[in-house]
Amino acid sequence: MNSILPKHTSIPFSLERKQIVDFLRIGKSKHTAYAVMDFDITGIRENMRKARRVAKRHASLTGYLLCCFARAVAEDKIMQAYRKGNKLIVFNDVDVATMIERNVNGVPMPVGYVLRKANYKSVFDISEEIKSAKSRSSTDLIDSKEMLQKKRLNAVIKRVGFLRRWALTHIFKNPFIKKKFNGTVGFSSMGMFSHNLTGWIVPITPHVLTAMVGGIRDVPAFEGDILVKKEMVCITIAMDHDILDGAQTARFIERFRKLLIQGVDLESKTKVVE
Repeated sequence: MNSILPKHTSIPFSLERKQIVDFLRIGKSKHTAYAVMDFDITGIRENMRKARRVAKRHASLTGYLLCCFARAVAEDKIMQAYRKGNKLIVFNDVDVATMIERNVNGVPMPVGYVLRKANYKSVFDISEEIKSAKSRSSTDLIDSKEMLQKKRLNAVIKRVGFLRRWALTHIFKNPFIKKKFNGTVGFSSMGMFSHNLTGWIVPITPHVLTAMVGGIRDVPAFEGDILVKKEMVCITIAMDHDILDGAQTARFIERFRKLLIQGVDLESKTKVVE
């Protein structure tokens, strides 16, 4: 006997998805401009494999790209300036907000995580911190010590729609609160979730500056008269045009590109200035 299948299935629209919708609403309110481009990372992954074997530490391509991104921002911190009235607040520490995925009761959940002072950390440090963050049990979208310390208040706010949206709007109007809860710049890598993905992703972001990594593709290129294969990573740079102009963003992109091409010592760190 053939069973009759239902015409549809109803599943809950999760709280985590509601929080993401709130973040996207804030992101859509900004005047965002985009730069879509390829960056040459030929040989980087092989160099990382060798470094991992020698150091016996974890290092991921996401960690490498994020490290280069944070250091490029640190060279001109106006890239993470936020408006407060008639002034721009320019932060010294590069706190990078990124998305990770955790399994909660067997279901993958997107969670926002902030890497504090990423510009002072090595590729190994960043890669291992991301790996550790994935194994935790929290499903708070903003995964910071401050948020986790206020679980009871958060439990009420994040479940009541208008309170949740009011809290997020309040956070993003104040640069200091925003930095505390959601960092100074954004970085996300779709390649973290799918190794077969190629192409560019255009993000909706509440940050002044965000890098979105798409995937890696092989392209033919000439080195002199010799045809060779190059590995190119697809990256979209999103910037808030209210704060940044095209020239500033172009100089940032060039710094980012040079760091990727020249390579970063996986163990090197920048000294913290107190």
